[in-house]
Amino acid sequence: MALRFLERELRRLLVDTGHQSLTDAAVGAITFTDDGGTIYVHLLPKESWPHRAQGRAYVLSWEDYAPDKSSRMHCYRWLVKEARASLRENVDAIARWLEGR
Repeated sequence: MALRFLERELRRLLVDTGHQSLTDAAVGAITFTDDGGTIYVHLLPKESWPHRAQGRAYVLSWEDYAPDKSSRMHCYRWLVKEARASLRENVDAIARWLEGR
């Protein structure tokens, strides 16, 4: 599931920090991913971005599965909150990662 509101926030942060050239060229999607035991929020660069390493994504947040079904919604909310904080705290590191540095 794409998290478009986080993608918009990342683009705004990149512009605010002088990395405007990356907003349209490099930023692909921010999405939930799942490896069967852990749920992640990943930043995926655009498929066409030349600095995109095959199979690589920038991890914004992660959490192991909540064993109790009633806790799962809390887990997703927490993941989004942590991903948003990670965007704000790591925007320069994200820009360097997108640039392939």
